[in-house]
Amino acid sequence: MRRWRRPQTARARRGKRLLAAAVALAALAVFCWEWGISSLSEGLTEEVARGYVLEKVTQAVEEELEASPGPYIQVERGPDGAITGSCTDARALHALKAGILERLSHTLNGKATAWVPAGSLTGIAFLNGRGPGLPVRMAFEGSADLRFDTEFTTAGVNQTLHRVTLTVSARAYSQSRRFTASVEESSSAVLAETVVVGPVPQVAVAGAR
Repeated sequence: MRRWRRPQTARARRGKRLLAAAVALAALAVFCWEWGISSLSEGLTEEVARGYVLEKVTQAVEEELEASPGPYIQVERGPDGAITGSCTDARALHALKAGILERLSHTLNGKATAWVPAGSLTGIAFLNGRGPGLPVRMAFEGSADLRFDTEFTTAGVNQTLHRVTLTVSARAYSQSRRFTASVEESSSAVLAETVVVGPVPQVAVAGAR
């Protein structure tokens, strides 16, 4: 017995065509995305890595200074109350260094999100840098080192400025085959300073590093 099939209506045929078109557009979008991601410039990935490193360094230093505000310079005063001598507090500096590096040992190993204009993923020069930002996730591994620098400079008549500067050097790299990046950044900040009555010393006080 021959079965009778109900002919498709115009609406059903139109729906199938729309569905096929949607699937084709989705496949094209995925292809463009994968192709665009693979063509991201090394400069862009390094810029993301550099921003990631500086952000984590700044965050670690600010949080540790808030937790351990010092003081990091010990002073000596004369009978009139004027500061006549100063030296760095080696124990306080060592604790600060350990705290910052401990924070960075965790935060430098993580992921960062880069917002890339959609037009930059098409490979078309006219559309480069245009369109809404699309998130691209990048994973990093990093390490850091820290040093303190002590400086004595003339600050006026018979006065010396004693300044302690903190410098953090951090490195981050990505081992991803798709996103390769390797950067090293340094960030410095004045940790403490005081004015001492007297000439500039010839030898810096020990414990500055």
